[in-house]
Amino acid sequence: MLALLLLQAAAPAPAAAPVSAPWAVQTHANGGNTSTSSSAWSTDAKARFVVRCDVTNEKIVSLQFIPKPGFAAALPRPVSINVDDGGWLGTNWQFPGTGAFISNDVIVSNLAVTIAHGKSIRVRVIDPEEKVVEAQFVGPGEAPIRQVLSACGYEFGKAPPRVPATTATAAPANPDATDE
Repeated sequence: MLALLLLQAAAPAPAAAPVSAPWAVQTHANGGNTSTSSSAWSTDAKARFVVRCDVTNEKIVSLQFIPKPGFAAALPRPVSINVDDGGWLGTNWQFPGTGAFISNDVIVSNLAVTIAHGKSIRVRVIDPEEKVVEAQFVGPGEAPIRQVLSACGYEFGKAPPRVPATTATAAPANPDATDE
């Protein structure tokens, strides 16, 4: 469900040219859900790269890559990012259909800083059909990335601490017992 929420609002626009300026920050509220995002179309206008904060029951920041015409749903697959030709940084991203996303706090926090400081961002994906899909984007600068991260309570350059939903601690069966 979360995957659907993340990519649903970030689905590619129809064939019309993008309306907003690259990396402009937008906030949308829908009932109890709020999303803040910043995105840019690739230099060839065939893909969109998104940094997004979704606030529902939790606050989740994700990076999303959404090509035209989109991807089929699949198990996690390799996605790599290269900022200013500094080498490829890759990990597996989720493929719920339409695009790919990652929402791991540590990975997203680290990549957000790298992306914010880049002038040129290349994204390479091995799609569900085992084809390489690449796109190049102009870097956003720090301001829009900081604004999106801040909307979810993230501090630029730091992964937020997460408290597990259940933190049951087992007490020793008999703390006074000794081994004999």
